[in-house]
Amino acid sequence: MINKQILILELNQKNFDVLEGLFEKEGYKSYPVVDAESFKNISLKNEDLALIVVNAHVEYATVQEVLKHAQISASFHLPVIYVDSAKEHDSKKLVECFKAGVNDYIKKPFNSQEILARVKYHSEEFHRLYEYKIRVDKLGNLATIDQLSKTTSKMQMQAVLKHQIHYCKRYTTKATVMYLRLLNIDKFIGAFGLPSGEKVISKFAKELKNSIRDADVISRWGGADFVILLPNTEVKSAEFISKKLKTKLSNMTIMNGANPELAFGVSELKNDDDPQEVIARAQYALDEAKKQTYGKIAIA
Repeated sequence: MINKQILILELNQKNFDVLEGLFEKEGYKSYPVVDAESFKNISLKNEDLALIVVNAHVEYATVQEVLKHAQISASFHLPVIYVDSAKEHDSKKLVECFKAGVNDYIKKPFNSQEILARVKYHSEEFHRLYEYKIRVDKLGNLATIDQLSKTTSKMQMQAVLKHQIHYCKRYTTKATVMYLRLLNIDKFIGAFGLPSGEKVISKFAKELKNSIRDADVISRWGGADFVILLPNTEVKSAEFISKKLKTKLSNMTIMNGANPELAFGVSELKNDDDPQEVIARAQYALDEAKKQTYGKIAIA
């Protein structure tokens, strides 16, 4: 549904009333700004508006200030239309407006139908582009975020690992990968069903994210398997971090009163690695850790 609200920057209430009556015929609701104080105290949110109409002779707000108010993101703003009612328009003002990024500039002679047509065009075009941007953002989110755990997606993590390997090689730094598994999730799913199991994984992932450092990157690799990238971390430090994580997470009561059973495989990145190789080593270490009676942490 296209938004039908317009912010109008005018010189006085009389001018605003004329435009308000014109736009009202097409179902638009208008909100007035007639001086510096009312411009400063605009309470409407950008997402509530279709566009902004500005009298070109307004002096209480510069073109840049109007566009700043219209900003939605770094490269996206509400449509802004300037209307110049003088018999001889200010060509310098027109050039300034278009250079700054104003969408349209209406000069005399004009009539009400022309203004309405331009308002309708810009509001509908903005709505179309904004809806498209939302769809693209959602698709981007689906590609980079695992929807169950809200961690980095497996596909995105592979790209992160590739970048980290290159970074370590170039700057001679260390980085380590931890591969961990929630071992008793299958028993829980068998007893309580898949939906309950997914809730457990989601809750576990949230606690895991809250337990790692800000610089670390976590990804659900599949099922109840997680990969954590630890930048600037040698393998011995990663082993210590694994022990701390295991102690903390094993004390959670997320599984119908039962505590999680965890195993960790740890592997340091090598200069000639690719993401598949380092993950394979960490998985091998995990398999070795699972064989342990206690600890269940192994280094590749």
